[in-house]
Amino acid sequence: MLQSIRDKAQGWITSTVIGLLIVIFALWGIHGYLELNIGKENKVVASVVGQSLLQSDFDKAYQRVYQQARERLGGKFVNNEKMAKQLRLQTIQQWEETQVLAQAALQAKYRISQTLIDSVLLNIPVFQSAGRFSAQHFYDVLNTLNYTKFQFLADLKKLILINQVQEGIIQSAFALPGDINKSINFINQKRDFAYLIIPYSNFLAEQFSIPDSQALAYYQQNKHDFAQAEQVSIEYIELLLAKEEKDGKNFAEARNNLANLSYTHPDSLDFVANKLGLSIQSIPFFDKTGGKEALTKNPKIIAAAFSQDVLQGNNSPIIDINADRAIVLRVKQHKFPATQPFPDVREKIKKVLGKQTAIAKTQAYGEGLFRKLMEDSSYVGNIGKKSLSWQVVKRASRYSDQLNAAILNVAFKLVPSNKKSTASPSLLGFALENGDYALVRLITVHEDEANKVLMAQKQKFYREKLAKDFGQLDYRLYTQALLKKAKLVISR
Repeated sequence: MLQSIRDKAQGWITSTVIGLLIVIFALWGIHGYLELNIGKENKVVASVVGQSLLQSDFDKAYQRVYQQARERLGGKFVNNEKMAKQLRLQTIQQWEETQVLAQAALQAKYRISQTLIDSVLLNIPVFQSAGRFSAQHFYDVLNTLNYTKFQFLADLKKLILINQVQEGIIQSAFALPGDINKSINFINQKRDFAYLIIPYSNFLAEQFSIPDSQALAYYQQNKHDFAQAEQVSIEYIELLLAKEEKDGKNFAEARNNLANLSYTHPDSLDFVANKLGLSIQSIPFFDKTGGKEALTKNPKIIAAAFSQDVLQGNNSPIIDINADRAIVLRVKQHKFPATQPFPDVREKIKKVLGKQTAIAKTQAYGEGLFRKLMEDSSYVGNIGKKSLSWQVVKRASRYSDQLNAAILNVAFKLVPSNKKSTASPSLLGFALENGDYALVRLITVHEDEANKVLMAQKQKFYREKLAKDFGQLDYRLYTQALLKKAKLVISR
C-alpha cells in the first residue's frame, strides 16, 4: 500500500508542481518582482518556526499576491487601503503556511530524491525547447526573472516537499460503504422550489437626493479610496533578434550599439532611433503594479520606469526582456501620488451613496416580506405592483449551471415543510452578492430511484472521489493544527 501511495504521489507531485510554476511564471515570475525598498532598512516583517521574512522578500511576495488579486477580480478589484491591508495579511499568511508546512515535513523525516527533482525540472514547459529540456532556456528564464539557479532549486525542493506530505495524507484516506451510499443519494437528489428576486434597481429608480454635505462626509472618511498612485507614461525603442537577423545584422552588435548610444545621449531617444533606424513606441500611464499592456506587467520594465535615474529624465540602461529582445525606455510624463479633489469625485460618490441606500431599502423590503410569508405562506402583498413574481423550478439538480448558484445552494439546504426544523426552514430570505434580495421556498424533494441504480454502478468512482474529499479535509485539518500550534510574530 505504501508503495502504491508513493507511486501515485510522485506522479501527482510532478504535475502539481509544474502547474503551480506555470501559474507563477504566467503572472509575474518568482523573484522578478519590483524592488520597492531600495535604500530602505531590510527589517524583519514576520517570523515563525525559526524563519524570518525580510522586508525585501515581503515586497516581492506582496507584488505577486497583488497581481493575482487583480487578475482574479478583474473590474471588481478596488485599489484602496482596505484592499492593501487585506493583501498584506494574505501575503504573510501564505509565507507562514509555507514555512510551517516545510518544517513539519522535515521533522516527519520526509525527504526528496534527486531523481524526483530532476523529473520535475525536466518536465517544466517553460524550460523546454522542441519538447525537451534546454539548459539555455532554463538559464534565460531564470535570468529574466532575476532568479539564481540556487534560489530556484531551493524553492522547488520546498514546494515538492510540502506537496509530498499533502499527497501522502490524501492518498491514505478511504470511504466506508455507508458514506458512499449517502454520497450517491446526496448527489442524485432533485428538488422543486420557487424563488423571488427583488432587484435593488427597483429602489434605485426612486432617485434619492444625496446632499453635498453627505457626499463630502463620505469623501473625508474614505479618502484612501480616491488616492491616485504614482504613475508614468513611457516611450521606448525595441530591438528584436528576428528582425535584426532578417535585415542581415548581428543582434549582439546591434544591442551594444543601442546600449552605448542611449547612454551617451541620455536626454532623448530621437537620436538613437534615427541612428539605428528604429521606431519609438509609446505606452500610456501605469503605476508600480503594472498596466494593461503586456510589457508593463514585466517587473524589469516597471523597476526601470520608476527608478530615480529615469524619473530624473534620463534614458534607462538597456533591458533584456529575454535572449531575443532588448529595450531602452524613458519617461514621457510623471504623475506624483495624489488624492483626487472632492469636486472631481462628487457625482461618483453620490452614485455610490445612492446605490447603498437602494440596497438598504431592498434589504428592508425583502426582510419584511419574508416575515409576512413566515406568518402566512399565501401572503402576496404588493409584489405585483413592484413587478415581482415567483419563479418555479422543477426537478433541479444540485449541480445545475442554469441557475443562480447562491439560490440553488439555499434550495438544497431547506427542508420540506412537513419536516419542521428551526435550523433549516422550508423558506429563506437572504441578500445576494450584487445587492439584490432573494426569497427561496422549497416545494418537493425527489429521491430518483431510477438514477440511483445507475449511480450504484459507479461505486468505484464515488468511492475514490469521496476518499479524495476526505483526504483533502484531513490535510486542511492537519494544516490548521500546525498553524494553530506555531507562533507567528508580526513586527510593527
